[in-house]
Amino acid sequence: MSAAELYWPPKVYPVTAEDANHHKRALFVCPFTPAILANPSPLLHALGYAASQATERCIVLFSTPTGPQLYPALRAAPKQHFAALSRFLAQVYSVLAAGQWEAGRPLTDVEVRFDGEEGDWALKLGSLSFVIGFEGFEGLAADILAQAAPDLTSNERRLVQIEPELDQLVQNAGELPTASELGYKVSAMGGTFDHLHAAHKLLLHMALFATEQRLIVGVMAHRLLATKSHAAVLDNLDTRLGAATAFLRRCGGEARGIVLDVVEIQDALGPTAWDPEISLLVVSKETLSGGNMVNRVRGEKGLSVLDMLAIDVISSEFAHDKRSTRDLSAVEEALLKDAKMGSTGIRDFIARQQQSQQ
Repeated sequence: MSAAELYWPPKVYPVTAEDANHHKRALFVCPFTPAILANPSPLLHALGYAASQATERCIVLFSTPTGPQLYPALRAAPKQHFAALSRFLAQVYSVLAAGQWEAGRPLTDVEVRFDGEEGDWALKLGSLSFVIGFEGFEGLAADILAQAAPDLTSNERRLVQIEPELDQLVQNAGELPTASELGYKVSAMGGTFDHLHAAHKLLLHMALFATEQRLIVGVMAHRLLATKSHAAVLDNLDTRLGAATAFLRRCGGEARGIVLDVVEIQDALGPTAWDPEISLLVVSKETLSGGNMVNRVRGEKGLSVLDMLAIDVISSEFAHDKRSTRDLSAVEEALLKDAKMGSTGIRDFIARQQQSQQ
């Protein structure tokens, strides 16, 4: 049986204790074209498999197979491409999270990177245990792998067969966008960022994507979280501030020259209530009402109203591959809580784990 046959169709393979060290940190290299941006569904099943196989961290790296990279072309006009990229990332992160939960490892770190991002790839990827790629695309992102993982052997590389529908999206890639338009000089967003997870990373990535000069991230003070369920297992403030900052750095924020203001906030509004330089507020669709309150307060103070870009963090249709026997939407609904991959579900998981060990 070939390696490709062994790992297709993707599904959850139990990771034994003996294999755990070899399954810690996975990188899945995937093609990225305008056609795939518009329709990533042929990728989703394989992404769920990749997330289920890593026991510590799973990074998905999207790279354009031929010609210029797509991601910098999107970044050249962030306002124009915000909706398309946020929808794409929502689908990808939804399935990665569903794969974590289905494998019983919701604390596995999942992350999405794009070829063409600024920054140090050794920092972005860290140490890797194995790399998964598609058969026929073994050379995808070769320069990045040579820089970040020069010591990986052939035994640490796996191939999955590429589905015909996905192959068609690669072959009929579509034209790269050519528009150029600056994003927002100063953007803002806020949240708890407890046990930094896929939904947080989606919001942070998209806020950074839309920003040109300064990104303000308000992290709620610990005292504001006292009524959260399982508050005893909340990450402390320094951990939450550090995790959000580190992620934005891995996304290339500082390498692009963007000032990253990740700050503690003592109320729900933070700097958005008084900073006149902010022009954009990035929210999830579940927190649109909070954004409206921000603009109401700013209006009362004579400040400019903020543009708002809302992200549909999770939808069950994103995680459900209709051709699969695995109902990922059911996994999401039962385990990811409130269709949002929230920290609540993660804290509940940690609390149950602690109870079982007593």
